[in-house]
Amino acid sequence: MSSEIEIKLDLSTEAANTILGSDLLGKPDKVLKQTSTYFDTVDRTLWRNGYTLRIRQIGTVRTQTVKASGPGRSLFARSEWETTVQGEEPVLDHTSPMIGQFGCDLSLEPVFDLSVERQLWNVEENGSRIEVVIDAGEANSGDRSSSIREAELELKDGDPSDLFVFARRIDAVAAFRLGVRSKAERGFVLIEAQKPA
Repeated sequence: MSSEIEIKLDLSTEAANTILGSDLLGKPDKVLKQTSTYFDTVDRTLWRNGYTLRIRQIGTVRTQTVKASGPGRSLFARSEWETTVQGEEPVLDHTSPMIGQFGCDLSLEPVFDLSVERQLWNVEENGSRIEVVIDAGEANSGDRSSSIREAELELKDGDPSDLFVFARRIDAVAAFRLGVRSKAERGFVLIEAQKPA
């Protein structure tokens, strides 16, 4: 298990283009096409208990990620468990808390998909290492979709306050809103929107 400490910034298309066109970040270290499928039970057991489970594919590599983001967790820090998987179905074993929390009989189904292009930079701020990404894409559930345009500043090593220092540097280039919704939350909002009144 690791702990993810990050700040999300919601961007307009214009703000994202302004940031990318500035010399703040320069040329990205990587550009990745990512597809992710999120899984849960029919009655949303994982989501109701503060967990998400996804399988993300980049090229031919699939990574299963479980995140704990429920009550008692910080807005900026979440526990996560990542493992490489071979197929498109979740693997429930002892590499994550799923069996311990919910037992072996967890029946999971895909609930929504995300598709994003991720541009990634590794930057240094006051001696702290920060991974900066700008994601552009969409979440899809049934016939509903929602666009995604956001930046994530993830602390890789150093002082968490440097995330805010770097966010201020971005703010000097283009306006943003502090993002409080994860990509998973965006997807689950789409699912709720599909329910008949």
